[in-house]
Amino acid sequence: MPVINLDGLTGAQKQGMISQLVVPRPIAMITTTDPDGKLNVAPFSYFMPVCGEPPTIAVTIGTVREATAEPKDTWVNLQHSGEFVVNLTSTALADHIETAAKEFPNGVNEAELIGWDTIPSQVVAPPSLAVSPAHMECRVVEVIDRGDPTSCFSGVHIVLAEVVCIVADEAILAGPNRIDPTKVSPVGRMGFPWFVAAAGEALFEQERIAYSA
Repeated sequence: MPVINLDGLTGAQKQGMISQLVVPRPIAMITTTDPDGKLNVAPFSYFMPVCGEPPTIAVTIGTVREATAEPKDTWVNLQHSGEFVVNLTSTALADHIETAAKEFPNGVNEAELIGWDTIPSQVVAPPSLAVSPAHMECRVVEVIDRGDPTSCFSGVHIVLAEVVCIVADEAILAGPNRIDPTKVSPVGRMGFPWFVAAAGEALFEQERIAYSA
């Protein structure tokens, strides 16, 4: 197999390689509000669970936009309130993922522009997206800064947040406090411009067998 020499690549090329290979990635459709209560919606696929106690997730947010040196609206809003909602990105949201990802001027309400209705969250101030089948309401607990903050292909805020409330549609439940993974229909990010839907024949199962000597 050919060896790819990363030393000869730009930051954009290196990130492209990583994004093409760490796939599929779940997409956190994050809702936040600014100090005036204006809503922002943005998708983030550098996103993962961290641990169950306390229930913690991690989201990587770039320090600056791609087109300008301005900070991302999600980051600005988190600095204000420290609260956000991860709306599960299912196939119901698939048609507008890239619309929500556009770098609109500050103050644009992406949900209103797309036509996504919002509902009040249970614990945090930012609202949740009604179209999403599950919402994880979160509060920031720690931020780790990495890279060159002036570069959109280097500077990042790694946000660790505690999940303080989960709301899930009955349609995706397998029983009390249990999610049915065959009913979630999540969308995953592949390398640009591709996505994948984890539903139907794309799913398969394997029995987990404990090791025994």
